[in-house]
Amino acid sequence: MDIRNVDLNLLPVLDALLRHRSVTLAARELDMSQSAVSTALGRLRETLGDQLLVRTGRGMLPTPRASRLAEPVASILDQVRDRLLSASGFVPAESERVFSLCLSDVGSYVLWPRIVSAVAQEAPRVSLRMRTLMQPMIAPALEHAEIDLALGAYPELPVTLYQRRLFERKYVALVRTGHRLAGKRLTIQAFARTPQAVVRLASGIQDSVDAALAVQGLKRDQVLEMPSYLMLPPLLEAGDHLTVIPGQLAEAFSRHGHFVSLKLPFDLPASVIRMHWHRRFHEDAGNVWLRGLITRVFDRV
Repeated sequence: MDIRNVDLNLLPVLDALLRHRSVTLAARELDMSQSAVSTALGRLRETLGDQLLVRTGRGMLPTPRASRLAEPVASILDQVRDRLLSASGFVPAESERVFSLCLSDVGSYVLWPRIVSAVAQEAPRVSLRMRTLMQPMIAPALEHAEIDLALGAYPELPVTLYQRRLFERKYVALVRTGHRLAGKRLTIQAFARTPQAVVRLASGIQDSVDAALAVQGLKRDQVLEMPSYLMLPPLLEAGDHLTVIPGQLAEAFSRHGHFVSLKLPFDLPASVIRMHWHRRFHEDAGNVWLRGLITRVFDRV
């Protein structure tokens, strides 16, 4: 039998008849007329090649085949109601879902603690996982649900991804408190001749620094390149290096060490921190909740 030739609208009728063993009671539950239920029963008998329900002195009784069908028919209808027709709600206080977020090293230091704290307050049983991915890997990971959200300055992500702006990230110079420049107005000449620790990331901010210096005929001569902002504090504390980093990260470092922020002697474009997700999960209830929570957290930044 080809399922395309089966009227699946008959399944609720069969389920009601098998439970009530009465055309009258089945019609009442389904809000149908008795004649309509009788007609549906006739079509079921023709489709399945079985009488299904037989009138006896004790009322209507199921045939052996109908008895075997009762449980799977009820199960199919339950799954349709629960998985297809019902709204896929998400109850934060009860959920045990695992969410994976992609953040940069700056995000892991500045954003992650706030997100963890906010999630713990609203959804104490939800688990969070943090991943760091190279920019070309982020879009495929979002599409295949390897991560739920990506937060950061990722200018090369495809425009087909959904995104929401969270805040702007401005840059400052950072030195240790005992540095010769601490507490002074930083000139562009002093900036250029100071040994620097440079972290080159996808934002391209270090290229902007080089361009600003080149306009004045200057360049940084003593440059120590490093792969991560998180490696900077020990180096800065141990010597006379200066570094250009996001202002929020400078504030975080200063809370845990002896550092001083300096205003840069030139203008740099601010990096925009955005939240990205794939259109497959735009209406997923859990994803919607997490995006809303993160948005509220960083509305205050």
